[in-house]
Amino acid sequence: MVGSWIFLSHLWGVGLFWSIYSITLSCSATIFIWLFFVQHIFEGAYAHKTADWNYILGAVQGSSYLELPAILRWFTADIGYHNIHHLCERIPNYHLAACHRENSHLLSDVKTLRMRDLADCSQFLLWSADSNRLVSISSFRQSTEAIL
Repeated sequence: MVGSWIFLSHLWGVGLFWSIYSITLSCSATIFIWLFFVQHIFEGAYAHKTADWNYILGAVQGSSYLELPAILRWFTADIGYHNIHHLCERIPNYHLAACHRENSHLLSDVKTLRMRDLADCSQFLLWSADSNRLVSISSFRQSTEAIL
């Protein structure tokens, strides 16, 4: 890796190489962090006070299965099987898909997300302690306007 950095810095120039490299790294990190985060913030996701937290419900209803194309499954190390990871973090990423298939009958309550659903999930950023659920920003605004 270091050898390729030195080679490309010499070939393109230090400033240009590190500019391209840092922008690419920052953009890809942002996308992968968002893919990880969005699997917890969907409508109906399990969110509960710490005192009454249920580990199994948190794993099955608080994280999703994200259907990704094969190339993205490979690049993300099967992050789409996030619910399986939460049930048992010791399962290696290369066994997550098989575990999901073998236990699909137990995972009927798991929310399935697709690429087209990801933008909609981004609105569920707030947690309502009163209702123990994630709420959208628009519903939060409506409830605060009703109080005022």
